[in-house]
Amino acid sequence: MKYALITDHLVKELYGKTLLEHLKAQGHDIQLFSFPAGEPSKTRATKQQLEDALLSQGYGRDTTLLALGGGVVTDLVGFLASTFCRGVHLILIPTTLLAMVDAAIGGKTGVNTELGKNMIGTFYFPQSLLIHPGFLKTLPEEEMFNGKVEMLKAGLIADAGFFQAFEKIPLENAIARAIEIKRRIVALDPHEKGLRRTLNCGHTIGHAVETLSRYTISHGRAVAAGIVLESRMAYEMGLLKKESLEQIEERFPPVSIAFSPEEILNILRTDKKSSHGYPRFVLLQEIGIPLACAGEYCIEVPLEILTQVLHDAAMCAC
Repeated sequence: MKYALITDHLVKELYGKTLLEHLKAQGHDIQLFSFPAGEPSKTRATKQQLEDALLSQGYGRDTTLLALGGGVVTDLVGFLASTFCRGVHLILIPTTLLAMVDAAIGGKTGVNTELGKNMIGTFYFPQSLLIHPGFLKTLPEEEMFNGKVEMLKAGLIADAGFFQAFEKIPLENAIARAIEIKRRIVALDPHEKGLRRTLNCGHTIGHAVETLSRYTISHGRAVAAGIVLESRMAYEMGLLKKESLEQIEERFPPVSIAFSPEEILNILRTDKKSSHGYPRFVLLQEIGIPLACAGEYCIEVPLEILTQVLHDAAMCAC
């Protein structure tokens, strides 16, 4: 068995070289590959470069890929593993909070395009997932925020008590609970035909904001804005109580989006949940309970409500 340790340039210096030497000392046949850190590297071009590098070094079907890094690394290397020689073994070692509680859980892989985030990818589950909170010691505060948004989202869709008590829960316990929530949902709907769509709460608008900003706005900031705006839509539709909306708004930063409703709508039309070119959203009926929509778990929002909520958010950015 040949091993390839794949990471980004930043994690390579923090942990990659040390892990490589440790695994070599254990007698493993392994090489290290890396690419520039950040969302702009999550592309078909980077995947192709890694494929070519692996093939040039004699890697074949007897390969195990080790993905060491955050969500960009786990998404990209997971996609690579699913197609390289028609599928090779995959081990995920997430180093960010976001990857630990979300990106590395559930088998979604993919890359971004100019037209949207994660539009090309596969469902491919790793043989092993290794989570060590010690990696978080070197994580910047903004990256911690990104992960905490996904943890709060888990509470919003499945555990009101977890959402409401989040700040009081020890971090390792909160990580374990967020993972438990996502794994339970994925087990019930591994290929996102219904219930798993609830994990996209806040992500419909969030992904549009990320794409329009060319990923200068972080995933956590974009999804936090998406959660608030999609909750406002639910309130305007009479689905969510004012008290619940206020609790949600209190947990996330004030929302202002420097993009017009038209720009956002153009991206939303290509969202994977859209139907006949019209976007659909995961909405809450109360904290901890998503709207089921006859098992679809997503719903169209009247255009006048959608446009008004986006317009109000854009006005706040002026």
